[in-house]
Amino acid sequence: MKATSDTERFSRYQSVVNVLLAKDSFHKSDIYEALKDEEKAFLGRVISELVQDGYFTKTGLKTKPQYTWSTKKNGFNPGRWIDQRVFTATVKRSPSDDRPRERLLRLRPAELKTSELMAILIRSGLQGESAMQAGEKLAAFFGNDLEKLSMQARGELKQISRAIGETAYCQIMAALELGKRMANQRATESAPSYKIRNTSDAVSYCTQHFMRLAREAKKEEFHVVLLDEKHNVIKSEKITVGLINKSLAHPREVFSPAIRESASAVILVHNYPSGDPSPSQDDKTITKELKKAAETLGLRILDHIILSKDKVVSMVDEKLL
Repeated sequence: MKATSDTERFSRYQSVVNVLLAKDSFHKSDIYEALKDEEKAFLGRVISELVQDGYFTKTGLKTKPQYTWSTKKNGFNPGRWIDQRVFTATVKRSPSDDRPRERLLRLRPAELKTSELMAILIRSGLQGESAMQAGEKLAAFFGNDLEKLSMQARGELKQISRAIGETAYCQIMAALELGKRMANQRATESAPSYKIRNTSDAVSYCTQHFMRLAREAKKEEFHVVLLDEKHNVIKSEKITVGLINKSLAHPREVFSPAIRESASAVILVHNYPSGDPSPSQDDKTITKELKKAAETLGLRILDHIILSKDKVVSMVDEKLL
């Protein structure tokens, strides 16, 4: 009889331990007789493991020792003891063709489960928890919500799996970020030219284009969307990162990309990580000064959009521009 899964191995261990617990002392032959369908080698291994852990003492003849439960029996937890022997499977225990890295090389990455891809990124586990087990925990916890996974702090993932140390965390986050950048690149390359006809268009474009900024950014960022004379979007550029103030949002920095790209109009965009995108007094003052500078340069500011995770505010709609 050979187990083909951890569940079967657990069941085999449990059957043997239950018989042993019913006996205060015994010879191996007694156990062989009680469990005739089980392999003698496996029965001997279970007994030897209990001896090594101090639960059994051996007395009598060397050729036919008698096994007796020690005083440690009172503190013996069968389920936990079996867990420690069964559910410590490492990736190396699997046949080489079934290991995640070998499967990736043999198949396409798309053929691998999320848990296997995670195991490859985690690389190595700890005693009692393999990389594969850690990958399975992440896949079970987050499912297909990789966006949510990408927003977790190192300590949060460590609570899910002890095997996710600093290196594993960095590798997971780097892989997810590359995936996002590739998705953004594809979306940008395939997206048709976007025309801003009104405030609703401006809000719609900024909500979609700056989705990651609204959801993930930990600091304030100031961006400018450049438009041609027909108000088609040319591109967007990041101007500053950090608290938005007069020194950072200087007209020279804000409008330099517009001059370089021969833009005719711009949309100002920034985020509020705090969650409330209501325009502050500084926002109103800076916008007013930038509007005055834009008119001098022959540029038009179509709107100033402020984003948070759950809300978007247009300063045109608020009649502040």
